[in-house]
Amino acid sequence: MSERGSRREGVVTEVGSRSVRVWVEDDDAQPGSGDAATSSGATDDRSASAAGHELRCTLRGNLWNEERDESRPVAVGDRVDVLVEGPDDGVVEAVHERSNRLARPQPAGRDGSRAGARGKGRGGRTNLRQVVAANLDRLVIVTALVDPPFRAGLVDRFLVKADMEGIDPVVVVNKVDLEPDGVELAAALLEPYAGEGVPLFVTSAETGLGIDALRAEMSEGISLLVGHSGVGKSSLLNAVSPGLRLGVGRVTDHHGRGRHTTTRVSLKRLAAGGWVVDTPGIREFGLDDIPAAELARLYPGFGTLPDACRFNDCLHRDEPDCAVVAALESDELDPERYEGYRRILEEVEGGG
Repeated sequence: MSERGSRREGVVTEVGSRSVRVWVEDDDAQPGSGDAATSSGATDDRSASAAGHELRCTLRGNLWNEERDESRPVAVGDRVDVLVEGPDDGVVEAVHERSNRLARPQPAGRDGSRAGARGKGRGGRTNLRQVVAANLDRLVIVTALVDPPFRAGLVDRFLVKADMEGIDPVVVVNKVDLEPDGVELAAALLEPYAGEGVPLFVTSAETGLGIDALRAEMSEGISLLVGHSGVGKSSLLNAVSPGLRLGVGRVTDHHGRGRHTTTRVSLKRLAAGGWVVDTPGIREFGLDDIPAAELARLYPGFGTLPDACRFNDCLHRDEPDCAVVAALESDELDPERYEGYRRILEEVEGGG
């Protein structure tokens, strides 16, 4: 346990309306014991490990007054400095600089506004972002082969966002046991991403297919699973680390979507090492912070083609000497990949 009055460094594991939970190492923990919650693969002897405990912490008032574009001053995954006030209590005094973050627009209230009474930045700003998690080592993009069906557009959007934020992506096609040729069908769906240097996994939480490989991939650092509700994120995590015992829902509506079984973002330790951010399915994920002229350089499947265009700000529609359009017309570029790019471009130009 931590001594009262001591100052410790920890990682935020849950953010509530009035307080946060922070994991800190025990006083008698050996440096580096257990797996650490680190970002970008770095080792950090000060980071949270298996020999630690959680503190329920309030936030210093000055943290709320800092200029920011976020609805709250801390997020799950943040490294923080804590003043210990009791065996299970403390105060967050400072938040460390982040290596990355994954954010989305602040959810609208009943009146359609994007910020509540306390959801304003300094000076009354209301165009705030809701940070889902910070300091991520990987973004695990989970899709399903069927029930709900595979959606390439969602994969593309998350890959674009991961690239922009400097987060290593992983793509998983789950539920392959629901089709007789599920493995082959999943491999075909993943083929467009095979040359992107992205780890690809074909899994079945029901049969255990691919679970060992996914567990090894997630055994270091912080992972965040994203994807539509109903694709089996909770089932995958239960298979990777059975001790989590996460609730599992079913696909329930005629659109092929499931109901959320996770209601609050939290950081959980995995039995084989590493940490995972457990989060509700993300229904709204804006790309409004991506410059339209940069989208093609982030979009999977285009490679270095955008850099070969005559104009640096080419949007690859009807501009002269466009290398992307030329590759499309010569059948060197998959038309489906190009159409996927155009759909995201329209979204970006429309404000995300």
